[in-house]
Amino acid sequence: MREDFENYTLRYGKDLTRLCLSLCGNTQDAEDLFQETWCRAIKNYQKYDSSMPFDKWLFAICVNTYKNSVRLFYNKKRIHFKSDEEKTAFLNSIPDANEDNSDDYIELHGIILSLPKKLKIVIALYYFKDYGIKDIAQLLKIPEGTVKSRLHNAKAEIKRRLEIYEKQR
Repeated sequence: MREDFENYTLRYGKDLTRLCLSLCGNTQDAEDLFQETWCRAIKNYQKYDSSMPFDKWLFAICVNTYKNSVRLFYNKKRIHFKSDEEKTAFLNSIPDANEDNSDDYIELHGIILSLPKKLKIVIALYYFKDYGIKDIAQLLKIPEGTVKSRLHNAKAEIKRRLEIYEKQR
């Protein structure tokens, strides 16, 4: 089992880190979520069905841990970086981020973080993890129509807030 988790950690660690950052929006909570996800995965490994892809099982644990976390109530609406290095690391994790549009990325990420958790989770899984509608529905144990509705509502809210942001610039 130990060798399995060493391999899993090497193989899925970066993807899990990105998912945790997408959900939490700050490195401290993301690190806590990352660690708690692995702890729960190790604790419940005997329940893992090897016919299911390990990453989907792991990400389901992560999403469920996030949803059940008390820290949800304390997540901030905007991103606050403790240092320039933390800001740079965050921006480098976004594809094609550059100095000309980094403020736009920060604003977009802040908008996503401020969405209700149900909308934020489907956005993170769909856009940041490239899960399909069917996969998200299975992962969250909700109907596909609900996933589509949440994606639609999230995109509409993001668009609305970005329009406000653009008018204020």
